[in-house]
Amino acid sequence: MWEWEPDVMSRLDVRDSMGPAAPVQAGLCVVMVCTDLSEAELVGQYLSELNTGCLVTYRRTEDLQCNTPAGRVALIVLATQEGAPSLRRALRWLRNRWPRCPLAVVGDAGCGDHELAAREGGALYLTRPVPPSQWAAVLSHVLTGTERQAEGSGQLK
Repeated sequence: MWEWEPDVMSRLDVRDSMGPAAPVQAGLCVVMVCTDLSEAELVGQYLSELNTGCLVTYRRTEDLQCNTPAGRVALIVLATQEGAPSLRRALRWLRNRWPRCPLAVVGDAGCGDHELAAREGGALYLTRPVPPSQWAAVLSHVLTGTERQAEGSGQLK
């Protein structure tokens, strides 16, 4: 019998056997939909520095919709080159599936349609290339439990 295999780039478990260095909740995962593997590697590196959870990456948002990760999702990052209408649909689906989960969209500078779609979907917009210090700040902010959600928007304060 034929079974559908999702196009999952990698499942990196970055937990350290020494235990968490920060007060991090166990079983958390960061979901990243990206076409550029270097961005996922950078996020994985910071997750390993925080000694927490795992990074689950997908190539397309459709793969995430068909194969949702197990465990508690702490952050969803969309770093794809999809058009604004596809991005809006994906953000609506993600907000419906994980209503209280912070969302982030990574896009190019000057790409107003993507930034507007991110804001409408209640997502944080990060301009590519995302500086390493900004990745570290977002990840540590979300994973150490210090995030605050604006009511109904999902944006980090």
